[in-house]
Amino acid sequence: MLRRFGVKNFFCFKDGIDVSFEFDGNVPDAISGGADVSPVIGIKGSNGSGKTNIIKALQFLRSFCYQSADMNVDDPIDIDAYYHNSDPTEFYLDFEIHNIKYHYELDLTKQGVLKEVIYRTSKRKTKILEREGDTVTFAIDELKEVEMIQLRSNASIISIIQKYKFRSPMEDLRRVGEFFFRILTNVNKLGYRDIELDFARISRDYANNPSLFVFVKQVVIAADNGIKDVQIRSRLNNNEEEVFYPVFVHQQNGEDRLLTILDESSGTKALFRRMHMYWAVLTTGGLLALDEFDIHIHAMILPKIIGLFMDPKSNPHHAQFIFTAHNTEIIDTLGKYRTILVNKEDNESYCYRLDEIPGSMIRNDRSIVPLYLQGKLGGVPADETV
Repeated sequence: MLRRFGVKNFFCFKDGIDVSFEFDGNVPDAISGGADVSPVIGIKGSNGSGKTNIIKALQFLRSFCYQSADMNVDDPIDIDAYYHNSDPTEFYLDFEIHNIKYHYELDLTKQGVLKEVIYRTSKRKTKILEREGDTVTFAIDELKEVEMIQLRSNASIISIIQKYKFRSPMEDLRRVGEFFFRILTNVNKLGYRDIELDFARISRDYANNPSLFVFVKQVVIAADNGIKDVQIRSRLNNNEEEVFYPVFVHQQNGEDRLLTILDESSGTKALFRRMHMYWAVLTTGGLLALDEFDIHIHAMILPKIIGLFMDPKSNPHHAQFIFTAHNTEIIDTLGKYRTILVNKEDNESYCYRLDEIPGSMIRNDRSIVPLYLQGKLGGVPADETV
């Protein structure tokens, strides 16, 4: 569970951002449900404001902390500072996994890691591992074996757990590595990327995983009241290989009418191809970080998907969802405690959660969208204001 994270000197964020999932004592129980961490955060802002770069920060950390040991030893770190300056990029995260809280810090440039520190914070903040450059400068007894390994300047100390066989359990490193592994995102360094699977492959996965298919079918049917049922069928191709495909059952004048995926709307196609991502995160308690969450999905369906994370029955493992969206009405679904706005001034971006805006302008019992469209909250294109 991610509690908060921040980054400084990263793409368009020069002086840093702080993105918090945490609820403070001012959040009504009717909104927090008694929890101290939100399962959902939505990010809004005008085109070019820097929304996607917040998701990129999580994507970079996931890749670097879990996979960087696979890089060639001479490869530079694929990190972009603000206007490519030479100062370090600095990250921090507060998160919880298996009921243990951690604080992680990482300072680096393209040339290498400058500092990497892990703290346990469940009872008090206790440093458990620290490196400076390629040297381990501190390690608790359970992690002492790390001191015998030649660190690489372009790899996270967390990622080495995948490369070496240790005599000690290395439980802290494994837990931290697991947290980053559970992050699922649809961006890379260049921005949005389509991670939807082709219909044949995703249909095969659904056929082989009945629980997953039941989950997907329920969402698809709820989103389109014209669909009565969804079935996965198969046939043999010219190579005598079994190929799977979906059939959508509609009812007209009391009779079943069968349509292929090609006959369905773009929204139904998108749901059919994407819902496996939501299921994977909900069943593992991971973090889903999506750019343009609402692309090809009808506005009325967006709150239903968000509701999967908000409802403890469908989210028993405390999975989380952070996303950017163009849809404006989603702000009222999220409310001020779950909405981040991104602004840009003089080509430098900054962000804030709506409940950080002082005063009583934003109230829990009133729509936020009119204030947003009037430009009173920031984060809105000039041509959208009324």
